Amino acid sequence: MSEDAVLRLQSVTKVIGKRTIIDRISFEVRPGEVFGFLGPNGSGKTTTIRMIVGLMGITSGDIHIEGHSVKGDFSNAIVNVGAIVENPEMYKFLSGYQNLVHYARMNPSINKERIQEAIQLVGLQDRIHDKVKKYSLGMRQRLGIAQAMMHRPKLLVLDEPTNGLDPAGIRELRDYLRRLAKDEGLAVVVSSHLLSEMELMCDRVAILQNGKIIDVRSIRSDNPSNETSVVEEVLFEVEDAQAAIRILNGTGNGRVVDGQLLISSDRKGIAAINRQFVEAGMNVYGIRVKTKTLEDQFLEITGGELIG
Repeated sequence: MSEDAVLRLQSVTKVIGKRTIIDRISFEVRPGEVFGFLGPNGSGKTTTIRMIVGLMGITSGDIHIEGHSVKGDFSNAIVNVGAIVENPEMYKFLSGYQNLVHYARMNPSINKERIQEAIQLVGLQDRIHDKVKKYSLGMRQRLGIAQAMMHRPKLLVLDEPTNGLDPAGIRELRDYLRRLAKDEGLAVVVSSHLLSEMELMCDRVAILQNGKIIDVRSIRSDNPSNETSVVEEVLFEVEDAQAAIRILNGTGNGRVVDGQLLISSDRKGIAAINRQFVEAGMNVYGIRVKTKTLEDQFLEITGGELIG
């Protein structure tokens, strides 16, 4: 495991009664990373998040935040965490600024300058003195994130932060989270049932099923120009797909799909195949990578179970 991980789960298990809710899960989240947590209904996402933030006990295993054990050194672990579990609760009769000042009183390290920084980070400077009852749901989510950020946490945990948001609000929240991770060096853990949004928001995702992590996969490559990165499938739009297969002399694994040539290859192989076609006088009208969406991958891995 990485030494610089902000959050590390090691063989974490949660048993309630005779039922194992979470079964020996392990993963880690690094600084500047947005880490998604996916799973079908009842898979244990919220239970895991509650254990991370100390709202639920750990049966066995441990969770470390900035090297501090949640089980053995909770105070020093949780001081590094900002979190919104379910919906952010605010005093609606107060302004956004008054809410932040109220919560800042709980932590003597937060001064007025840091409150202003948090407001700027979430882009609420133009509406911060309006009463919260006038805020849209998206604005309340952003105010909740500002509240969670004021004490400069290393880890931000958000459980279903896009619930109830319209498409514009979801995009707005997604952009803020990615910017916060980059600008503040935050490790962000976010759960959501919106797979398309998780694909746009996250660097990696963990897929949880029946209390077990069945896969952790990257959404964004650290080196997108890597010539050896594997591509699922590539469609070559050519003038004669059957002739194109013959040009490859059986060296490819191509097949004809709707008049186009479908080949599995990596980036370097795509260039080599295209060069073969050009040298043989075969016209190539287009090359398109057919990558699987996160939704395709999720349904494939979980056997089609619904997410929730």
